[in-house]
Amino acid sequence: MNDRYYPKEQLDSDLQTLRLMNISDEAKIEKGNALMNIYYNQEKEWAVDHLAIADYRENILKEE
Repeated sequence: MNDRYYPKEQLDSDLQTLRLMNISDEAKIEKGNALMNIYYNQEKEWAVDHLAIADYRENILKEE
């Protein structure tokens, strides 16, 4: 898999950020699944706009 738009190292960092967030476990799971979806579908233009990955990540990582 080519992870040039959302590198594995960035995903790992984002997942660690989620673990430290003061939100419910259910919210962590939901946000983690959303990040994983972006990671695994980053090469599929019909699934993820690679130009918007940073915006997606920013919205997912908001502590709401």
